[in-house]
Amino acid sequence: MPTAIHRRVRALRAGQDPTFVARLASGWAVMGDPQVMPGYCLLLPDPVVAHLNDFDGAARARFLADVATLGDAIRAATGALRINYAMFGNAEPALHAHLIPRYAQEAAEQRGLHPWALDWQAAPPFDPVVHAPLRQRIHAELGRAGVIGAPGRIHHLDLTVADLATSTAFYEGVMPLMGFRRMPDCPEGPIWRGDAVEIGLQAARRLRPHDRYVPGLHHLAFEAPSRPDVDRVYQQLLALRVQVLDAPAGYPAYGPGYYAVFFADPDGIKLEYAYTPG
Repeated sequence: MPTAIHRRVRALRAGQDPTFVARLASGWAVMGDPQVMPGYCLLLPDPVVAHLNDFDGAARARFLADVATLGDAIRAATGALRINYAMFGNAEPALHAHLIPRYAQEAAEQRGLHPWALDWQAAPPFDPVVHAPLRQRIHAELGRAGVIGAPGRIHHLDLTVADLATSTAFYEGVMPLMGFRRMPDCPEGPIWRGDAVEIGLQAARRLRPHDRYVPGLHHLAFEAPSRPDVDRVYQQLLALRVQVLDAPAGYPAYGPGYYAVFFADPDGIKLEYAYTPG
Protein backbone atom coordinates (compact mmCIF):
# COMPACT_ATOMS: atom_id res chain seq x y z
CA MET A 1 0.00 0.00 0.00
CA PRO A 2 1.46 3.42 -0.91
CA THR A 3 2.53 5.42 2.12
CA ALA A 4 2.77 9.17 2.73
CA ILE A 5 6.44 8.82 1.75
CA HIS A 6 5.43 7.42 -1.67
CA ARG A 7 2.95 10.26 -2.17
CA ARG A 8 5.46 12.88 -1.14
CA VAL A 9 8.15 11.54 -3.47
CA ARG A 10 5.65 11.60 -6.35
CA ALA A 11 4.85 15.22 -5.53
CA LEU A 12 8.56 16.07 -5.42
CA ARG A 13 9.12 14.48 -8.82
CA ALA A 14 6.29 16.65 -10.17
CA GLY A 15 7.65 19.81 -8.55
CA GLN A 16 4.59 20.10 -6.32
CA ASP A 17 6.10 19.88 -2.83
CA PRO A 18 6.96 23.35 -1.43
CA THR A 19 9.19 21.83 1.28
CA PHE A 20 11.77 20.79 -1.35
CA VAL A 21 15.38 21.62 -0.41
CA ALA A 22 17.52 19.60 -2.84
CA ARG A 23 17.75 16.43 -4.89
CA LEU A 24 20.63 14.37 -3.53
CA ALA A 25 22.10 11.20 -5.01
CA SER A 26 19.96 8.90 -2.86
CA GLY A 27 16.74 10.91 -2.63
CA TRP A 28 15.03 14.15 -1.68
CA ALA A 29 15.99 16.55 1.10
CA VAL A 30 12.87 18.36 2.36
CA MET A 31 11.91 20.65 5.22
CA GLY A 32 9.87 19.09 7.98
CA ASP A 33 6.30 20.13 8.62
CA PRO A 34 5.86 21.33 11.31
CA GLN A 35 9.19 22.99 12.02
CA VAL A 36 9.49 21.56 15.52
CA MET A 37 13.02 22.97 15.52
CA PRO A 38 14.23 25.57 13.00
CA GLY A 39 15.86 23.64 10.16
CA TYR A 40 14.17 20.29 10.82
CA CYS A 41 14.54 18.25 7.61
CA LEU A 42 13.94 14.78 6.25
CA LEU A 43 15.67 12.67 3.60
CA LEU A 44 13.27 10.59 1.50
CA PRO A 45 14.83 7.87 -0.67
CA ASP A 46 14.01 7.69 -4.36
CA PRO A 47 13.06 5.03 -5.25
CA VAL A 48 11.17 4.45 -2.00
CA VAL A 49 12.04 1.30 -0.05
CA ALA A 50 10.48 -0.16 3.05
CA HIS A 51 13.65 -0.48 5.13
CA LEU A 52 17.27 0.64 5.12
CA ASN A 53 18.10 -3.07 5.00
CA ASP A 54 16.37 -3.38 1.61
CA PHE A 55 19.21 -1.41 0.00
CA ASP A 56 22.26 -3.20 -1.33
CA GLY A 57 25.62 -2.15 0.10
CA ALA A 58 26.31 0.74 -2.27
CA ALA A 59 22.79 2.21 -2.07
CA ARG A 60 22.79 1.84 1.71
CA ALA A 61 26.12 3.65 2.02
CA ARG A 62 24.94 6.40 -0.34
CA PHE A 63 21.75 7.04 1.67
CA LEU A 64 23.58 7.13 5.00
CA ALA A 65 26.26 9.41 3.55
CA ASP A 66 23.57 11.77 2.27
CA VAL A 67 21.93 11.79 5.71
CA ALA A 68 25.23 12.83 7.29
CA THR A 69 25.92 15.46 4.61
CA LEU A 70 22.44 16.93 5.01
CA GLY A 71 23.11 17.06 8.76
CA ASP A 72 26.35 18.96 8.10
CA ALA A 73 24.44 21.44 5.92
CA ILE A 74 21.73 21.97 8.57
CA ARG A 75 24.33 22.60 11.28
CA ALA A 76 26.21 25.07 9.10
CA ALA A 77 23.02 26.87 8.06
CA THR A 78 21.48 27.09 11.54
CA GLY A 79 24.37 27.10 14.01
CA ALA A 80 22.81 24.09 15.75
CA LEU A 81 24.69 22.43 18.60
CA ARG A 82 23.97 18.94 17.26
CA ILE A 83 21.61 17.00 15.00
CA ASN A 84 19.28 14.28 16.26
CA TYR A 85 18.93 11.55 13.65
CA ALA A 86 15.99 9.12 13.54
CA MET A 87 14.69 6.41 11.21
CA PHE A 88 11.56 4.67 12.51
CA GLY A 89 9.08 3.64 9.83
CA ASN A 90 6.40 2.55 12.28
CA ALA A 91 3.60 4.99 11.46
CA GLU A 92 4.69 5.24 7.80
CA PRO A 93 6.25 1.89 6.80
CA ALA A 94 8.71 3.30 4.28
CA LEU A 95 12.28 4.43 4.84
CA HIS A 96 12.74 8.11 5.72
CA ALA A 97 15.28 9.85 7.91
CA HIS A 98 14.47 12.69 10.31
CA LEU A 99 17.18 15.29 11.00
CA ILE A 100 16.27 17.51 13.95
CA PRO A 101 18.69 20.26 14.96
CA ARG A 102 19.11 20.97 18.67
CA TYR A 103 20.29 24.28 20.06
CA ALA A 104 22.41 25.45 22.99
CA GLN A 105 19.78 28.06 23.84
CA GLU A 106 17.01 25.52 24.42
CA ALA A 107 15.38 25.70 27.85
CA ALA A 108 17.18 23.57 30.43
CA GLU A 109 14.16 21.30 30.92
CA GLN A 110 14.01 20.61 27.18
CA ARG A 111 17.65 19.93 26.35
CA GLY A 112 17.62 16.29 27.39
CA LEU A 113 14.28 15.43 25.81
CA HIS A 114 13.92 12.91 23.00
CA PRO A 115 12.73 14.80 19.86
CA TRP A 116 9.37 13.04 20.00
CA ALA A 117 8.83 14.41 23.51
CA LEU A 118 8.97 17.99 22.17
CA ASP A 119 5.75 19.96 21.76
CA TRP A 120 4.97 19.16 18.12
CA GLN A 121 1.44 20.55 18.43
CA ALA A 122 2.77 24.01 19.23
CA ALA A 123 5.44 23.95 16.50
CA PRO A 124 4.93 26.40 13.61
CA PRO A 125 3.76 24.78 10.36
CA PHE A 126 6.16 24.95 7.43
CA ASP A 127 5.55 28.15 5.48
CA PRO A 128 7.14 28.45 2.01
CA VAL A 129 7.58 32.21 2.46
CA VAL A 130 8.61 32.40 6.11
CA HIS A 131 11.01 29.46 5.85
CA ALA A 132 12.40 30.25 2.38
CA PRO A 133 15.60 31.95 3.68
CA LEU A 134 16.44 28.99 5.93
CA ARG A 135 15.69 26.49 3.16
CA GLN A 136 17.92 28.45 0.78
CA ARG A 137 20.77 28.51 3.33
CA ILE A 138 20.59 24.72 3.70
CA HIS A 139 20.50 24.37 -0.09
CA ALA A 140 23.54 26.65 -0.38
CA GLU A 141 25.46 24.62 2.20
CA LEU A 142 24.75 21.44 0.23
CA GLY A 143 26.17 23.22 -2.80
CA ARG A 144 29.30 24.17 -0.89
CA ALA A 145 29.63 20.53 0.19
CA GLY A 146 29.77 19.57 -3.49
CA VAL A 147 26.77 17.22 -3.43
CA ILE A 148 24.62 19.45 -5.65
CA GLY A 149 25.51 21.88 -8.36
CA ALA A 150 29.29 21.71 -8.04
CA PRO A 151 30.40 19.87 -11.23
CA GLY A 152 30.44 21.94 -14.42
CA ARG A 153 29.92 25.26 -12.65
CA ILE A 154 30.16 28.43 -14.78
CA HIS A 155 32.21 31.24 -13.25
CA HIS A 156 30.81 34.22 -15.18
CA LEU A 157 28.97 35.28 -18.30
CA ASP A 158 29.14 38.66 -20.06
CA LEU A 159 26.34 40.05 -22.23
CA THR A 160 27.05 42.59 -24.98
CA VAL A 161 24.41 45.33 -25.03
CA ALA A 162 23.58 48.19 -27.38
CA ASP A 163 23.21 50.92 -24.73
CA LEU A 164 25.19 50.22 -21.56
CA ALA A 165 23.35 52.81 -19.44
CA THR A 166 19.90 51.58 -20.45
CA SER A 167 20.78 47.94 -19.92
CA THR A 168 22.51 48.67 -16.61
CA ALA A 169 19.31 50.30 -15.33
CA PHE A 170 17.25 47.33 -16.54
CA TYR A 171 19.44 44.68 -14.91
CA GLU A 172 19.80 46.75 -11.73
CA GLY A 173 16.03 46.37 -11.33
CA VAL A 174 15.76 42.73 -12.40
CA MET A 175 18.82 40.94 -10.99
CA PRO A 176 18.04 41.46 -7.26
CA LEU A 177 14.64 39.82 -7.82
CA MET A 178 16.48 36.59 -8.60
CA GLY A 179 19.00 36.73 -5.78
CA PHE A 180 21.90 38.55 -7.49
CA ARG A 181 23.75 41.46 -5.86
CA ARG A 182 25.61 44.30 -7.55
CA MET A 183 29.39 44.14 -7.29
CA PRO A 184 31.97 46.86 -7.99
CA ASP A 185 32.05 47.53 -11.73
CA CYS A 186 34.89 46.19 -13.84
CA PRO A 187 36.41 48.41 -16.57
CA GLU A 188 34.04 46.96 -19.18
CA GLY A 189 30.83 47.43 -17.20
CA PRO A 190 28.69 46.36 -14.22
CA ILE A 191 28.67 42.92 -12.59
CA TRP A 192 26.06 41.05 -10.52
CA ARG A 193 27.00 38.02 -8.44
CA GLY A 194 24.87 35.03 -7.46
CA ASP A 195 25.82 31.94 -5.47
CA ALA A 196 27.48 30.21 -8.41
CA VAL A 197 27.86 32.63 -11.33
CA GLU A 198 28.54 36.27 -12.16
CA ILE A 199 26.70 38.15 -14.92
CA GLY A 200 28.36 41.18 -16.50
CA LEU A 201 27.52 43.72 -19.20
CA GLN A 202 29.72 45.18 -21.93
CA ALA A 203 28.96 47.83 -24.52
CA ALA A 204 28.64 46.64 -28.13
CA ARG A 205 31.20 47.98 -30.61
CA ARG A 206 28.96 47.32 -33.60
CA LEU A 207 25.18 47.54 -33.50
CA ARG A 208 22.74 45.03 -34.99
CA PRO A 209 19.41 43.62 -33.78
CA HIS A 210 19.74 40.63 -31.49
CA ASP A 211 18.64 37.37 -33.14
CA ARG A 212 18.68 34.34 -30.89
CA TYR A 213 18.36 32.05 -33.91
CA VAL A 214 21.77 32.92 -35.35
CA PRO A 215 25.01 31.57 -33.82
CA GLY A 216 25.47 33.03 -30.36
CA LEU A 217 23.33 33.31 -27.25
CA HIS A 218 19.83 31.90 -27.56
CA HIS A 219 18.67 32.71 -24.04
CA LEU A 220 19.91 32.92 -20.47
CA ALA A 221 18.09 30.99 -17.73
CA PHE A 222 18.31 31.74 -14.01
CA GLU A 223 17.50 29.12 -11.37
CA ALA A 224 14.48 29.63 -9.11
CA PRO A 225 14.35 27.89 -5.71
CA SER A 226 10.60 27.16 -5.95
CA ARG A 227 7.48 27.54 -8.10
CA PRO A 228 6.18 30.39 -5.89
CA ASP A 229 9.43 32.24 -6.56
CA VAL A 230 8.73 32.08 -10.31
CA ASP A 231 5.26 33.54 -9.71
CA ARG A 232 6.70 36.22 -7.42
CA VAL A 233 9.29 37.34 -9.98
CA TYR A 234 6.62 37.39 -12.69
CA GLN A 235 4.52 39.85 -10.68
CA GLN A 236 7.58 41.98 -9.97
CA LEU A 237 8.52 42.02 -13.66
CA LEU A 238 5.03 43.27 -14.49
CA ALA A 239 5.40 46.01 -11.90
CA LEU A 240 8.71 47.04 -13.52
CA ARG A 241 7.01 47.04 -16.96
CA VAL A 242 9.45 44.43 -18.25
CA GLN A 243 8.49 42.74 -21.51
CA VAL A 244 7.19 39.30 -20.51
CA LEU A 245 7.42 36.81 -23.37
CA ASP A 246 5.63 33.91 -21.66
CA ALA A 247 3.85 33.99 -18.30
CA PRO A 248 4.67 31.28 -15.73
CA ALA A 249 3.78 27.82 -17.00
CA GLY A 250 4.82 24.21 -16.77
CA TYR A 251 7.09 22.72 -19.43
CA PRO A 252 7.03 18.94 -18.89
CA ALA A 253 8.95 18.40 -22.14
CA TYR A 254 11.97 19.98 -20.40
CA GLY A 255 11.70 17.72 -17.36
CA PRO A 256 9.34 16.69 -14.55
CA GLY A 257 8.07 19.71 -12.66
CA TYR A 258 9.79 22.27 -14.92
CA TYR A 259 8.14 25.67 -14.35
CA ALA A 260 9.34 28.97 -15.81
CA VAL A 261 8.64 32.55 -16.87
CA PHE A 262 10.32 34.09 -19.95
CA PHE A 263 11.06 37.79 -20.47
CA ALA A 264 13.31 40.08 -22.53
CA ASP A 265 15.92 42.74 -21.83
CA PRO A 266 16.14 46.08 -23.71
CA ASP A 267 18.07 44.43 -26.58
CA GLY A 268 15.57 41.61 -26.94
CA ILE A 269 17.83 39.05 -25.24
CA LYS A 270 15.57 36.30 -23.96
CA LEU A 271 15.81 35.65 -20.21
CA GLU A 272 14.21 32.89 -18.17
CA TYR A 273 13.55 32.25 -14.47
CA ALA A 274 13.05 28.51 -14.09
CA TYR A 275 12.32 26.06 -11.29
CA THR A 276 13.12 22.37 -11.54
CA PRO A 277 12.75 19.96 -8.59
CA GLY A 278 16.32 18.81 -8.28
